[in-house]
Amino acid sequence: MYLIRSNYSNNSIALVQWAHEQELKDVVVCYVDTGWAAEGWLAYVAQCERYVTSLGFKVKHLKSRMLFDELMNVKQGFPNARFQWCSLHLKGISLLQWLEGEDPEEQATVLIGKRRAEHGEVAEFIECCEFHGDRKVWHPLVDHSDDQRNTLITQAGFELLSTPSLECSPCINSRIPELSQLAKSDVAKVEELEDDLDAPMFNPEQCGGNKGIVEVITWAKQADEKALKPEFGCSFSFGCGV
Repeated sequence: MYLIRSNYSNNSIALVQWAHEQELKDVVVCYVDTGWAAEGWLAYVAQCERYVTSLGFKVKHLKSRMLFDELMNVKQGFPNARFQWCSLHLKGISLLQWLEGEDPEEQATVLIGKRRAEHGEVAEFIECCEFHGDRKVWHPLVDHSDDQRNTLITQAGFELLSTPSLECSPCINSRIPELSQLAKSDVAKVEELEDDLDAPMFNPEQCGGNKGIVEVITWAKQADEKALKPEFGCSFSFGCGV
């Protein structure tokens, strides 16, 4: 079995199209619903899943074992860019629990859309990946350029997204463009959770001294795009980000 870890980002769509063009068999495309998606994102996911099915691949739509707001309440605070425990609990463990029943002999190969053009040094193969239950991980698009990736997206019938995956929105690694475009409903859900936890989601020191999502959004709409640059990047080991 080939398992494509997909968050339906640009790279994910390109990877699914690549797998189709390579005529891979026994392919499952898995998305983990964290309960923190942007307004309208799950409708886009449904569109992507229809495309996956049209290729003859299987779709797996997992619900996280604990949704984002539930996890934050258990942890009594938000993660940060240095300590990204959210992706492990929301996505990593949820996937591994499903795989224990689906692939108990650990024979599946996990495909992820990482590219060196974005992530720096990336091995094409990891023979025994601890983040995936010691299964083999393959990054088939590792040497694809932006143009090659974008061609695959066009061939799949999709348009290039202007943001990373909005599976978690906002993400602790959100940048100025994502924050400045955040829907009112997504601002409201953060504000409510910040009130519950009595803590801001974003470090005020990284956001011009602004504390709380409402102030951060006001600041983001006026700030330079480079004003907020996450120091550590997304938790790619668990399929987050681009």
